[in-house]
Amino acid sequence: MERLRISSIEITELNDAFLSVLKESPVLVDHMHIPLQSGSDEVLKNMNRKYDTKYFIEKIEQIRKIRPNISISTDVIVGFPNEGEKEFLETISTIEKIGFTKLHVFPYSKRMGTKASLMEGQVDEKIKHERVKILLDLSKKLEIAYMEQFIGKKVDFLEEVRKENTIIGHSGNYLLIKINKDLKEWKDQKMVMIKKVEYPYVIGE
Repeated sequence: MERLRISSIEITELNDAFLSVLKESPVLVDHMHIPLQSGSDEVLKNMNRKYDTKYFIEKIEQIRKIRPNISISTDVIVGFPNEGEKEFLETISTIEKIGFTKLHVFPYSKRMGTKASLMEGQVDEKIKHERVKILLDLSKKLEIAYMEQFIGKKVDFLEEVRKENTIIGHSGNYLLIKINKDLKEWKDQKMVMIKKVEYPYVIGE
């Protein structure tokens, strides 16, 4: 096995034993998906999460001491009951402070019978969708900023798709790489040079 990607793991599962494996393993790639859900301590408390933003940020800092260039994506829920403008701005601030490379954003969906569905302070659907758009725009900005760090650098490459004269695949840190090449001249490559960003791709050669 050349690559092992952790597609989703809770921040509370990142104990010392895991961090030791992350430090020693040549197979674990430089990408992890760690759900944040909210960057507001008040909202996290209302969600009954077992962590606050301070704990989350400290764990991410531990990870980046081990893997400085790691890509960390996350899930965020907007419009949870009692999430006001203040709490939403706190979420934006936390996301920017952590420096995620991609956000998966979901509007809170009311499910009958849950504690959250009975809470006061339900957020208007229009506000939820406005907040989703704001965070998706922020996600694109963060993603491009991360991609640009690798222009002029070599990264590992795993080919996944061939079509016409285009080869598409991912690096270990989850850059979506597109290579324009005459397939007759293409030999399986383990490393490619990143030349520029054409979102959602980086262009390699």
